[in-house]
Amino acid sequence: MSDTIAQTAQQADPAARTISIQPREIKEAAYRALCAAGADPAEAQEGAFAVLRAESDNHNGLGQLKALIEARWETPAQPATAVPALWDGGNLTELVATHQPGLRTALQLMDCAFRSTADEISAARTSSPCIPPQLWDDLLIRRSASLQRTIILSISAAGTETGDAARIEYRTLTSQGVITSQEPPHEVINSLPDGYQAGEMTSIIVLPLASPLDPKISSIPAKPLKVSEQEWQKMYQLSRKFLVPDA
Repeated sequence: MSDTIAQTAQQADPAARTISIQPREIKEAAYRALCAAGADPAEAQEGAFAVLRAESDNHNGLGQLKALIEARWETPAQPATAVPALWDGGNLTELVATHQPGLRTALQLMDCAFRSTADEISAARTSSPCIPPQLWDDLLIRRSASLQRTIILSISAAGTETGDAARIEYRTLTSQGVITSQEPPHEVINSLPDGYQAGEMTSIIVLPLASPLDPKISSIPAKPLKVSEQEWQKMYQLSRKFLVPDA
């Protein structure tokens, strides 16, 4: 932790104390911790970026890392399969993923959605649960900025026997970043064929439209972040279980 600014806030509750940490250290520690949990280097790199953005934007990246690490990282008995599906609106792929981490499924779903050419509409979806909703923010921002395509994320869940109502949430990008809504941000979404009728459904729709996002928004300011000292120490110790070159 050579770059750590050792200025701990003076607070009565030790568990609430904060410490300033350089963004590079947060990303590096998250990367190492995910590798130690069983993620491959590419997955760990993507997860580390998501953790850093969550900590920078919402001060909960370290908590998100805990959820990512606790996922089941061992190889599933049945690998994920991608199956083409009929859709008049464009190319559609159904991803079937069994008992694998949400981060892995999210990255696979992104890959499926971007298999089409830049002038085509494409979509990919999965009923696999346990993809943390906030994980998508960083993926949407960085992929949109690098590929300059318009990406829409749809997350829906059926109602339950305990009385929870069915719900649907859309995540899309504006010139300032990710926004959420309950109304479809594009009419093409309404043409998607019905998917699984129970449980969660996550869909990514990629349009042949330039991204409205300024590429500069995709970067994270390189200034120290105030984080929970207790959470940081836990994450740092986890990261030491896997010694690799800097992420």
